[in-house]
Amino acid sequence: MYDKVMRASSSRRAPTSAFTLIELMIVLAIIGVLAAAAAPSFTKDNRAREGRDLASDVARELQKCRSEALSTGLGVRAFVFSNRIELRPYVAGATPIAAPTAPALTDPVARILTAPSGVIFTAVTVPGAAAPAGGTLSTTVHSDLDFSTQGAAQFVGQAIPTGATVYLQNTNLPTNSPDYDFRIDVTALTGYVSVRTN
Repeated sequence: MYDKVMRASSSRRAPTSAFTLIELMIVLAIIGVLAAAAAPSFTKDNRAREGRDLASDVARELQKCRSEALSTGLGVRAFVFSNRIELRPYVAGATPIAAPTAPALTDPVARILTAPSGVIFTAVTVPGAAAPAGGTLSTTVHSDLDFSTQGAAQFVGQAIPTGATVYLQNTNLPTNSPDYDFRIDVTALTGYVSVRTN
């Protein structure tokens, strides 16, 4: 009798709920197809984000330069190349009453903002100018922007504080893309920095 009960109970076991190997392979194949279809969209979004992120980073760092110039009593100069922006503070004078001197390319760099591949700084202009104020930018040719201890910003080479506009392009995208062109405006008297697309 005991054997009959054991056999009856073992034949009534609940079915297992595990996946078979074939079901698991089908699920993995579907996930792989979906991932392959979504990859171009992710790549395009990443490329578009690179220009936006760089423009925001540059605006934030230039605003930081203004704050540092006000708080330390030493101006900050931004050297704008086509592939990077190098930020250097003014060099303190040899005596307490000596005026600080403008930094040169040989002076230590405080920070460098490097553009990702395909994103370039194209020009720096002064307000109202049709052509770039400092010429064409390259990895060796630069335009400079100073942040003074009074909070003003000035394109280096202008007699009065003029402010400046830094242009950058994301060449990874088509020219009609809304994320292709960016401009970073630096106000002359207040040193305020803002970003907008062209």
